[in-house]
Amino acid sequence: MSSWRKMVAALMVGPALLSGCIIRTSPGYYGGGTVVGGGYGYAQLLQIGGNQANYGYVTMGPGFQPDPVRVNVVSGGAYNARHMGLPGGCVGWVTRTPDYIIRFAGPTNMLRFYVAGSTDTTLVINSSDGQWHCNDDSYGNQNPTVTILGAQAGQYDVWVGSYRQGERASAVLNITEMDLRPGM
Repeated sequence: MSSWRKMVAALMVGPALLSGCIIRTSPGYYGGGTVVGGGYGYAQLLQIGGNQANYGYVTMGPGFQPDPVRVNVVSGGAYNARHMGLPGGCVGWVTRTPDYIIRFAGPTNMLRFYVAGSTDTTLVINSSDGQWHCNDDSYGNQNPTVTILGAQAGQYDVWVGSYRQGERASAVLNITEMDLRPGM
């Protein structure tokens, strides 16, 4: 990371870390990023580590308020996560660009992401350590939950997918440090 990007990141994350506050931006903030993908030899790519997201981004630190953070999204996209060379369990149709970006000034014991919606949604998350975390159904319903224990500081790129191709539906992405889940 270039020195100017480190300085910008420090200026953005520093106040959130000190105050526990949340800093939100509007959707479509543009910047660079790394594209990953592959699988089966066709270009099904996801952008990670950038500044562009379909529904904006948030900068927050441990103990953030309000908890949970709720973001209205529309699930689905043109790219099949199942065929991108991601770990098993990564399914659903997503967009190339993340739906939401969380810049977290951690660490925290637990960072949980879950979706509340009326259709079968999925979650695909690239965490601050570059690991992929995915879920389709959780807690006996069609809403996904991803829990990251020992979450570290850094960027979390989040996609809310639709299990069925061509399905786009309103949903709410929830981000919490508490033991909350879909239906609560």
